[in-house]
Amino acid sequence: MVFILLSVLLFSYNNVLWKRNLKFISTPFLISYRAFFTSSISLAILFGFFTFEGLSMAAFIKINIGSFFGVLGLFSMLAVLKKGSLQWLGIYNLLGVVFTILYLWLFDTVVIKEVVFGLVVIVIGFGCFLFANKETQLKITIKQHLLLLLMTFSYSCSAILHWKNLQLNFSPLIIIANQEGLVFLVGLVFTFQNSEGILFKTHLKKYFKRVLFMSVVIFLAILCSFLGIKETNPIISSLLFLAAPVTTILFSTYFFKEKLSFLNVVFILVILSGAYILQYQTV
Repeated sequence: MVFILLSVLLFSYNNVLWKRNLKFISTPFLISYRAFFTSSISLAILFGFFTFEGLSMAAFIKINIGSFFGVLGLFSMLAVLKKGSLQWLGIYNLLGVVFTILYLWLFDTVVIKEVVFGLVVIVIGFGCFLFANKETQLKITIKQHLLLLLMTFSYSCSAILHWKNLQLNFSPLIIIANQEGLVFLVGLVFTFQNSEGILFKTHLKKYFKRVLFMSVVIFLAILCSFLGIKETNPIISSLLFLAAPVTTILFSTYFFKEKLSFLNVVFILVILSGAYILQYQTV
């Protein structure tokens, strides 16, 4: 639990760093530059202290599938975060437990009748939040909503798949190196596709310290999250990670002075209540 709580704070602060840095740096370049550091750090530790024994081709494919969803979630998130509010990021992350429940209903022992009430409460809270902010400064487009929904689905799939991979006793560092390596390659492709390759000459030194610090924060966040996920099941971890969206929303008011109205607080609490009802009904 300690690892998950640490990752909650680190992930939330990382979201702040993403939004801050996206004001100055191209999205694909920032993604690839940051992922270069995180993948290098994890690979250096892996080769220095661990081995790849027992990593079969089947296991490698499973890790890659989980990493693919992680990459998809990241790009979907940043496509909205560059101009959107951190509060929307927090709200949609709160919905991640819904996808986890649906997965467990389809492939595990959860009975859908036992979780209907909690799901309804979450939907009501989310619907009210949408309606209350359709004409406020938090208003976003349908495309942005769809991207955030894709982000939530992708991150949920990635968390479930990596949880299963961790149960096979693979080092979290293998998964981090794999995922961040994939992020680096995809970011690199988009950087050159957008004719932004020249940024590597002009921005590498200029933003070195800023990106390196960001890389250390996200590396520790991912490592702590995987260590925490390894020790618990996806429902408990999803519920503990509910603190991350809440912290992200609070950070948005502190770092970016985004307004958090009384009604929004009420609707967020409704969504949280639905999530904890799911915990009571499924654990």
